[in-house]
Amino acid sequence: MKKIFCTLLAYVFCLGVTSAQDFNTYFTDRTLRINYLHIGNGTEESLEIDHYTAGGIWSGTRAYLIEPNNYGDLTLEVFDSLSNKLIYSRSYSNLFIEYRTTERGKTEIDSMEECVNMPFPKNTVRLKFTSFDRNRKPTTLSISYFNPKTTECTPVVKYYKTLNLHVGNKPSKAIDILFIPDGYAQSDKKLLKYDMKRFASYVMNCSPYKEMKKKVNIRAIMGFSEESGITQPQNNIYRNTLLNCTYNALDLDRYLMCPGVWNLHEVADDAPYDAIVIICNSEKYGGGGIYNFYCTVYNHGEYPDYVIVHEMGHLIGGLADEYYTSEVSVQDFYPEGVEPVEPNVTTLVDFKSKWQDMLPAGTPVPTPPAKKSSPEYDQLGVFEGGGYAAKGVYRPAMHCTMHQIRYDDFCPVCKKTLEDVLEYYSK
Repeated sequence: MKKIFCTLLAYVFCLGVTSAQDFNTYFTDRTLRINYLHIGNGTEESLEIDHYTAGGIWSGTRAYLIEPNNYGDLTLEVFDSLSNKLIYSRSYSNLFIEYRTTERGKTEIDSMEECVNMPFPKNTVRLKFTSFDRNRKPTTLSISYFNPKTTECTPVVKYYKTLNLHVGNKPSKAIDILFIPDGYAQSDKKLLKYDMKRFASYVMNCSPYKEMKKKVNIRAIMGFSEESGITQPQNNIYRNTLLNCTYNALDLDRYLMCPGVWNLHEVADDAPYDAIVIICNSEKYGGGGIYNFYCTVYNHGEYPDYVIVHEMGHLIGGLADEYYTSEVSVQDFYPEGVEPVEPNVTTLVDFKSKWQDMLPAGTPVPTPPAKKSSPEYDQLGVFEGGGYAAKGVYRPAMHCTMHQIRYDDFCPVCKKTLEDVLEYYSK
């Protein structure tokens, strides 16, 4: 939570008038996707652009071309090549940043597919990619130019049918959430349709989505896999699927990820999208969510309603995990002396930039833990334990969907963050 939202929104709205005009000045109603490889380990990294893709309509906001929150570990900045004016920016995270903090990632070099969308430029633009480590130290990874008249660009070929699950507004006036199924064979057609509708109901019956339904669109790609099920390497189970999602990402059994990011976005091109949610046909508990990248959920078993809204908290809100007892692969994710960028955790290095202004008067900082039977259990505070660390990292509440398995229970800080995101996409 950055300062007082009303003030920020008023300020950004003023900028948004200019930005809305700038969209028509600098961009056309199409999407340009930059596909690249992120290469390196814990001590070095590089970025190599592989190819560009010209997609469908631009479904993102046209009012706020410069993203107000930099919650991500990577930033794309787009400059007009003649005036050197910053005309677009996008902040996002990726699996590679997490890999760098694992034991294996400290020494072994890996290469991962990544991509980012932007409005299609009318004239030549300069593209600058900047990476931020866990200490928020910036590193320029790439500077290149894209000329819409001469740079080779692969056109999108539409293939899949799209199922409308909830349409609150036109794409430019709502966040467009796209469900993509993985591990559903043709024989699972009825299950696929049922699951897409079921997961859409989980989202739309959860706050703040249900109160802001006119600012939300949910669609699903009707894409089928050669085989039913999801790959589980640790159990010697391998499936040929649409997206080839797999458990055991970063050597963590329940971490369910999609390594083929370029193919993922090619499948997504058949519908407007701002956020991709992959729904996997599996009984094994698992999932994952990365800010402005994608998230995954499993369809069978316990707690699928909780898993999808929790992972979407990461995906669209940049929210951190508030738990600290579950197994994770990352190490020293929040270094001592550095304030996390995620809006729902703090190390108290710069707490005033978080939810300090939302605390009830007289709230002690840090706040002692409260028992379920006490009135303080439901109050906002600064409780130690969060972000995979039992000590030194603090969360806003004793209970929250980002802290434990509780559906439709976002704390006031997380809920406000998600509300801000929905407002951002609807302007």
